[in-house]
Amino acid sequence: MARMLGYVILALTVVFALAPAYRGDVEFPIRIHHLLHAVILVGAGVSALLLTRRSPARLATRAAWLVVSIVAPVIAMLLMWPSNYSPLDKLPAAHTFEHLGLAVFGFLTAYAGQQYAYGVGTAMTLSLWAMAFLAAWGFGVSPPLQVENVAAASAANAAPASTNATATADVAHGKMVFAQNCASCHGARGEGGMGPSLEHESTRKNASQAIAWIENPAPPMPKLYPSTLSAADVRDVAAYIETLK
Repeated sequence: MARMLGYVILALTVVFALAPAYRGDVEFPIRIHHLLHAVILVGAGVSALLLTRRSPARLATRAAWLVVSIVAPVIAMLLMWPSNYSPLDKLPAAHTFEHLGLAVFGFLTAYAGQQYAYGVGTAMTLSLWAMAFLAAWGFGVSPPLQVENVAAASAANAAPASTNATATADVAHGKMVFAQNCASCHGARGEGGMGPSLEHESTRKNASQAIAWIENPAPPMPKLYPSTLSAADVRDVAAYIETLK
């Protein structure tokens, strides 16, 4: 009965992982990405736990299973590097391959752990899921409600000034400021690196929202305003980011 349930959960996990193939080009916020990936990892891990025999592997092969149980979750976490998300959203086949990779390495994490010693697979699966879940509130996340609320407050309190500032932005200066302060994380052309890609950011934030986000970012993005960047710098960088395609 347990094995049958394991096969069912594994099949449902694979179908879920194949979603980009039949949904096409759909871009999600990084937070939602992490949570969806956590679902894949949990499904793969639970199915592996149900399909693994309770007795550990022979002593001669247990060291190999231990290595797999350590390496597999590391690879899974690398597949969830946030700067990969924006490009993968536009490439359904690559996005699907990433999801299947998460399913494979999530399965291997649990299966190999159980083969090494009973209970290790469960602990490793819970750890991997926790990392994916907690990452939704960690690196690279842009809380949309915070941005919208800050932008709305700025628009309500200083709408004319905001409009004028945007209209007089110096895109060339913004590009220079971006190169000096932002490119090390977001890439020389905003293509992404340690930080998320900013290409097509204008489809996610307007100029006012971009300004609000730069002024009050969520960790780990550093807060450079007003200590490093002036209001004019922020305005110009926001205008430059709006041009990235």
